[in-house]
Amino acid sequence: MNLKFRIQTLALSSLLFALTACSSAPSTGGGGTASAPVAGGGAGAGAGVVSASDKPLDVMTKAIRSQLDAKSYRARMEQSASNGTNITMQVEHVSPDRDHVVMDAKTGGQNTKVEYIIVGKDTYTRMGDGPWTKSPMDMGGMLNSFRDPKVIEDLTKGAEVKFIGPDTLGGMPMLVYQYTLDNFGGVAMKSVTKTWVAVSDGMPRKSESDGEFQGTKSKTFITYSDYNADIKIELPKQ
Repeated sequence: MNLKFRIQTLALSSLLFALTACSSAPSTGGGGTASAPVAGGGAGAGAGVVSASDKPLDVMTKAIRSQLDAKSYRARMEQSASNGTNITMQVEHVSPDRDHVVMDAKTGGQNTKVEYIIVGKDTYTRMGDGPWTKSPMDMGGMLNSFRDPKVIEDLTKGAEVKFIGPDTLGGMPMLVYQYTLDNFGGVAMKSVTKTWVAVSDGMPRKSESDGEFQGTKSKTFITYSDYNADIKIELPKQ
C-alpha cells in the first residue's frame, strides 16, 4: 500500500475515533430516562450539576448531548497500538461542521505530520509543512453522521454503563463512568471506555479507552477543554 495513502487512512480512522469517542457513549437505550438537551454545554450551563446518586445512564446521556450542543471545544488524543504505531492528535471543533486537526504519527519507524481543515463538505489536507490540497472525501459528512443524536441512540441501545467512583482532574471534582461498545458504527471494533464527567457542569473532560480493531489492540487517552471558547476555523488560502 502506498505510504501516503496508508498514513492518510490511519489519520482518518484516528480522527473519526477522536471526534466521536465521547459522542458514541450510551444514549437513551438500555433503561432510564434521559433529560432533554440543554443549549450551550459550557461551564455552569451544560448538563447541570451531577451527583453519584444519579443514574449512570442519565449522567452519560446528558453529558454527551451537552457536548453535542456546545458551540466549540478542543480535544487532545494520545494513542498507542500493539503494532508499534503511536499517534498524538490536536482537535478543534466549531459547531456545526468545522474541524481543525493536527496529527503526529509514528508508524513503520517513520514520523509523519498530517493536518486537516474541514468546513462543511470541503476537506483540505497537507503532509508536514507541504501545500494544502483539497480531498475528494467528504469527511465532514462522515463526522456529522457520527454526531447525529439519532444515529448515536441507534448504535448504543442496550449498552451497559457503570459508575466507577469519584475522582479529581485538575482540581475539579469528577465522576467516572465505564461502558463497553461493540461494532462501533458497523465496524468490527470493540472498546472499553472510562469517561470523567465534571460534577460542576456535567461535561465530559477525559476518556481512556482500550480497543481492538482488525487484530490490533490500542490504548487511547482523550482530554476535552475550552467548551464554548471563541475558536476560529477557516479554509486555507490557496
